[in-house]
Amino acid sequence: MFTLQPARATGSRTHILYLHGGAYVQSFTLPHWYFLSGLLKGTGAGITAPDYPLAPQHTYREAFAMVESLYKQLISVHDPSSLVLMGDSAGGGFALALAQKMKNDHMPMPGRIILLSPWLDIALENPAIKALDNKDPFLGRESLRQAGKLYAGGTSPDHYLLSPINGPLKDLGSITVFAGSHEILSADTRKLKAMAESIGADLDYYEYADMIHGWILLHFPESQQAKQQIIDLILKMEDRNQK
Repeated sequence: MFTLQPARATGSRTHILYLHGGAYVQSFTLPHWYFLSGLLKGTGAGITAPDYPLAPQHTYREAFAMVESLYKQLISVHDPSSLVLMGDSAGGGFALALAQKMKNDHMPMPGRIILLSPWLDIALENPAIKALDNKDPFLGRESLRQAGKLYAGGTSPDHYLLSPINGPLKDLGSITVFAGSHEILSADTRKLKAMAESIGADLDYYEYADMIHGWILLHFPESQQAKQQIIDLILKMEDRNQK
């Protein structure tokens, strides 16, 4: 588990729990650390980033056991309203599933959930994926499905802890989703947006045209714009909590 703090005290009460992507089989990459460094500098908030158990050696059971315990530790020392739960790709799906489980377990919700190109359905059954498959240079449907099976460890891929698009969306608090129009995962982020709208869930959705998977961790102009949006969201939350 990695904990990042600003070099100098900022007075920020906000803390970020960040779950990295990597299809549940890969750990942090260099773009993750550049991204987290930017968040640290832009918000002054502390960041906790667990290197959670990965497939094929482990399944979601061990990953949740670690991260659930960590979440409970964080809300014991930080006001839950000052906690940001964030993740990219598989970590985005993990973050949403964790929030759903905490809600079902009657635990306090974080102040904001931010999902970056989240993997919401490990089975990738959405028929709209087919039209996106040739546009996404990074992700392949079949290889992702195989990684998902390893992470599931025999549990049905429909289970919301694996595919949070099947879990509850109501009363999770404020959710913000970022996606790119050229990534296969946007088929399900669009579906999530429609589902949230149909039940009146609190979800803001930003889809950037022509962006590929992982774009937000890169250095395109659109990446910088989205990063600033995220920083602004966190600073607004901090300002609201201090009033």
